[in-house]
Amino acid sequence: MVKIYKVGLLKSIEHIFGENSDGWILQEDNDPKHRAKLVERWKAENNIEVLPWPSASPDQNLIENVWRLMKIKMAKKKIRTLMGLKANLTKEWNHLPVDLAENLVRSMRNQIDSLIEADGNYTMY
Repeated sequence: MVKIYKVGLLKSIEHIFGENSDGWILQEDNDPKHRAKLVERWKAENNIEVLPWPSASPDQNLIENVWRLMKIKMAKKKIRTLMGLKANLTKEWNHLPVDLAENLVRSMRNQIDSLIEADGNYTMY
């Protein structure tokens, strides 16, 4: 998980928010790998602020939108082998629009505001 944060998260943050990016907060679900001691220590050492997230809250994780899109794309395929599955997943992943992640990140403020307005209940997101 730390490697993913080092390689993916920090580069993405710099790309989306610029080199001197302040004011962003990491949103994760309560998956145990996000709470591992090594991961928690790395986030603390790198001053990564994490949005507190109750375990029973509606799922507002942005990656769920991507998973849903991938499921739709993959459901149209007739895959018969593990190699075919891997090849198709890789192809579809690589064809996702570059601005998809940026648009999802930009939508987060509205999602959080909606969640607060709904007192933690489900929202249109």
